[in-house]
Amino acid sequence: MRVFKEVSLADSLSVLNALFGFTAVTYLLLYGVRIEVFVMFYLSTLADGLDGFVAKKTEKSPFGKDLDSLADSVSFGMFPAALLVSYNSNLFPYAALFLAFSLLRLARFNVLNLGDFLGVPTVVSALVVTSLVRVNADVTLIVPITILLSVLMISDVRYPRVKDAVSLAVVGVVIISAIFIVEMCYAILLLTATYITLPLLNEGVRFWRERRLKKLLSKQE
Repeated sequence: MRVFKEVSLADSLSVLNALFGFTAVTYLLLYGVRIEVFVMFYLSTLADGLDGFVAKKTEKSPFGKDLDSLADSVSFGMFPAALLVSYNSNLFPYAALFLAFSLLRLARFNVLNLGDFLGVPTVVSALVVTSLVRVNADVTLIVPITILLSVLMISDVRYPRVKDAVSLAVVGVVIISAIFIVEMCYAILLLTATYITLPLLNEGVRFWRERRLKKLLSKQE
């Protein structure tokens, strides 16, 4: 039972994140796609955010990073995948792809020591998927977005960690508001789309500049 002596406050929030995610999956299996499912998911998202914030302010445990990824695999891997299948059984192949790539992304995260994220964070992808389902988006829209998110999660595109307290507070307020107002899902989609798109544009500009520079150098030779 020594493990309990090593558990930090941040670790407790990671476990809470997983428990909320598990509860969301349980509600989904028992009652289908209902508001309670999304409430549990939003609470897991908030617990994950608090986990990262608390970990920076308090003493870290030796297994905090691994525990966080394990919790994320439940809340932001398993749950969104199960939600897609519950929403429409024809989405199973894409849900399986989403789950597989989210696990790969989390596993890679644990062995890297980077200041930023490599690939879209699973929580961001999960927010997109759940928001699309909650606003009853058409399957023809969900399929390509799910495939794109899956690929971006294991991509080499760097995504910044959001450290600004004001930005985190805004995101928190939007997520909490989404519990009561379904239209706030559009705000979530706008925020996540902005977060996902900007680094892609930066990568595109960098690639174009490097390619142009290589052409100039080849001409000089």
